[in-house]
Amino acid sequence: MIDAIEIIISNGILNQYSALISYSNKVCYLNDKKYLVDDSFLNSIKDIISGWKQEYGTSNGIDIEEFTVTVYSNKKKYTYHGKGKFPNNYSQLKELLGGLNG
Repeated sequence: MIDAIEIIISNGILNQYSALISYSNKVCYLNDKKYLVDDSFLNSIKDIISGWKQEYGTSNGIDIEEFTVTVYSNKKKYTYHGKGKFPNNYSQLKELLGGLNG
């Protein structure tokens, strides 16, 4: 069972998304705002990252988008990372997070 997921997406020194999702409380803290989320949102996040590799590599450059997703589950920690290289469904994660603001 997933306890929490932390998501950091940045371009250079600017954080585009900084999220902490608590599965037990059904809350997402996104860019210093609190959003109540439902099971559909929680399952979508889980489904999006379920097939990801731990490392996608790093492209050199200053303003290249970088992501770090950390999953806390059953007292274990799993980290997924990429800079300039992303999973095929990475845009779905950004769309889901962006949908909270709208």
